[in-house]
Amino acid sequence: MAHTAATNFFGIVVRRQRYKERDALVTILTKEYGFKTFLVRGTQGSKSKISGSVITFSYGDYSGVIKDEGLSYLNSASNIKQFDEIIKDIELNAYATFLFDLFHNAFIDDPLPDEWYRSLFKALLYIENGFDAQVVVDIMQMHLLQVFGVAPNMDSCVVGGETEGRFDFSVILGGIICSKHFDADIHRLHISERIVYFLRLFSKINLDQIGKIEIKENNKDMIQHAIDSIYEGSVGYYPKSKKFIDDMKTWHI
Repeated sequence: MAHTAATNFFGIVVRRQRYKERDALVTILTKEYGFKTFLVRGTQGSKSKISGSVITFSYGDYSGVIKDEGLSYLNSASNIKQFDEIIKDIELNAYATFLFDLFHNAFIDDPLPDEWYRSLFKALLYIENGFDAQVVVDIMQMHLLQVFGVAPNMDSCVVGGETEGRFDFSVILGGIICSKHFDADIHRLHISERIVYFLRLFSKINLDQIGKIEIKENNKDMIQHAIDSIYEGSVGYYPKSKKFIDDMKTWHI
């Protein structure tokens, strides 16, 4: 239901783009209403009081008119903070943007359940505070498969139910597959036991435990390749922001 009076809400600024000469269109992930795009007046002027509050990766308390369809309108902001490191670092920025896009694809315009909103905010905090952005996002990707409706079986072999032995991952069968049943999917990912271990770990681990994880760079690349294969084969879609991350890895900066 649209609110004709100003409504107060908490939000994280996801995206901002210039609109006409003096205004901006600002997408905010609100805690109560999901992703909403707001028309914000007068952001381009040097005397604008609100421009600094709607920089991408800002968060805090906002007030505005929420509409179910079309543009909403933002009036004011308070208690605004920013993820400064994410703003300054192009790599952190890329991973955080990709994370926003994943959540938008998963929940569309529906409000995020509180546990998921808190998980996203916590993931951004971990990236901001120097934890490995790729690992943080990989963990969130494995968790989000549940929301996409394609949560894999990571507990036992999808064919025979075995819980011990050597495992691989089958996108077609939707989970781990033991060596006894490798013939059931000739297109299984053919990944090492170590990579299967991390996929299983990432699907279960809480972000609060991330400080205990140590992963070699070559293993990180293989984990990412495996997760990419899972998403492409089961979800069937990746946000365009993922390509920027892939391209970024070829820059050799």
